[in-house]
Amino acid sequence: MKRALLAAKSISYSDPALGGASGIHFARVLDRLGIANEVKSKTVFAKPPNTIELMVANGEAEIGVTSPQGIIAVDGIELVGLLPGDLRDAIVFSAAIMAGAKDTAASKALVDFLRTLDAAAVIKAKGMDPANS
Repeated sequence: MKRALLAAKSISYSDPALGGASGIHFARVLDRLGIANEVKSKTVFAKPPNTIELMVANGEAEIGVTSPQGIIAVDGIELVGLLPGDLRDAIVFSAAIMAGAKDTAASKALVDFLRTLDAAAVIKAKGMDPANS
């Protein structure tokens, strides 16, 4: 991965200065790999309405680093893999029924559905890991 990042002509990931979790994490990965300074000049941050995925699909960035679910949703780009295990970080999504919810039965039905094998299959197909949910 380190060699690929150093060899790339351009890299795009979320601007950590804007506070996005994936950008902050990947900036730390670059620091940990000891290549943050080397890739700085070839880093192209996406500016809305552009996304990292679209920048890769349009050829504006050779490598894009973002969440797998964003990558698999865009035609013209391919998910080549996840960050290696010790460089990976999980973003955990949670569901809860808030006090004072107007329709607690419907809320409970949704939370119960999210725990089913059918929901797990969809979650996995969308690039997420239902085992961490």
